Amino acid sequence: MPTIAKERLLKLLREVPENYYELVNFFLDGDISIEDKNIKSKSFLLRELDKVNMKNLQFPSLDQLRTWFEQENKVTREAYQNYLGMRKDGGKRQYFTNTGQAFEFLTKIAPLKQVDGAWLYSAVNYWNNEDLHDLILIYLEELGTGKATANHVCLYHHLLKCLGLDEWNLYLEDEYYQQAAIQLALGYAPAEFLPEIMGYNLEYEQLPLHLLITNFELAELGIDSSYFNLHITIDNLDNGHADRSIKMVEKFASKYEDQESFYQKLKQGYALNQLGIGSTQIIRELNLNNFVHKILKKKAVTGSLIHNNKCIFHYKTVNEWLSSPEQVELFIEYLAESEWIKFGSDPEESRFWRLIHSESGRMFGVFNLAERQIIYDWIRGDFPSRFRTLSHQHTAHHLHEMSTFSFDYFSQLEHDKRQSIINHSPDISCKMAQLIPYLAPHAHHQKMGLWSAQVYTTLLFPHLIQL
Repeated sequence: MPTIAKERLLKLLREVPENYYELVNFFLDGDISIEDKNIKSKSFLLRELDKVNMKNLQFPSLDQLRTWFEQENKVTREAYQNYLGMRKDGGKRQYFTNTGQAFEFLTKIAPLKQVDGAWLYSAVNYWNNEDLHDLILIYLEELGTGKATANHVCLYHHLLKCLGLDEWNLYLEDEYYQQAAIQLALGYAPAEFLPEIMGYNLEYEQLPLHLLITNFELAELGIDSSYFNLHITIDNLDNGHADRSIKMVEKFASKYEDQESFYQKLKQGYALNQLGIGSTQIIRELNLNNFVHKILKKKAVTGSLIHNNKCIFHYKTVNEWLSSPEQVELFIEYLAESEWIKFGSDPEESRFWRLIHSESGRMFGVFNLAERQIIYDWIRGDFPSRFRTLSHQHTAHHLHEMSTFSFDYFSQLEHDKRQSIINHSPDISCKMAQLIPYLAPHAHHQKMGLWSAQVYTTLLFPHLIQL
């Protein structure tokens, strides 16, 4: 490892940085030992737990847990039926006015979705404790029990790639990484944090209204919503993750020596979900104008010095305007004044749009399809759309084809080596020791991770593989 990289990692180990993005990369770095991640997770979680607001937290007593969640679930379902009724009566979409806003949303929740399920990773170490099997089972199902078409991270990565949004990390501020860092830290937390992990899981597996509406409106816009639909079905309160989460807490609480301590730690873990920027806040604060400005500022870095000097806007050439990303917002104003961009009208009337979208346009190819969709919706505002959004309704099917036919020479060598070791291992504990590292958040959605999840599931829950 390069000296600079080592120095950065040592610094991260010694202190908890304010930068959540760096922390996410730390936990997702396969070259850093699990032991070092355990140490970092503890110091980071203690800091984050100090931030939670426990005063106004609504949380039931342990004996009322299921009743409370059933009532919350009922309220959510009724609210969703009201939403569907409103839409049936001609009401407009509540979340996404256009496809561009949906793309902004998918981009801003991406840091969290790239580590989906990570908070449960440590549970796989307790495979020989039946009291924790429900927790392990939830994690394995987050991993799709080894199937790429059901692995949550695989599904989301593939969705972004299909939409052309796979460079999402270039547009996000550090605050969007806070919850991802928390989930990863919980995944590497020592056993003393099991109550907090269960509390976090308890809240995360409940059915939120925003998930139901997001699933509906994305599908309506022609965007594959199977990732979101999967969470609606698999997290159900009857026999899904929500049900197992409650059973897990009830079972574990009865065996915890200090009941009051367990309850308080459970509540704190539950409250960790309130930190950072969640889906509802992202939806509430969607701002396509600001998002387009970020896209254009990024393009300005590579676009300066390559334009001719014929076009002058307010005494400056295009090259001069693009020489500094900070000037982009003012440049947009002058483009609008010069009617190169006509907001609130058919984008085809805007010269800027024709330059980037028409195959004969001098800037064709500078913006990918997703960026053009976002810019199109930004220009048109409430004007009726004529730009055809590509449909991506077969993401899972394409993902299956890719995972079936792709071949990685080094991955195959590693697979053959691990398979040989496991086949010759004398007992289950040796087999599990070989598999667990590949179930980690940075690895489970790769080929070796998917295979390891299948074998781990077969060893512990053989009935799931036989279904």
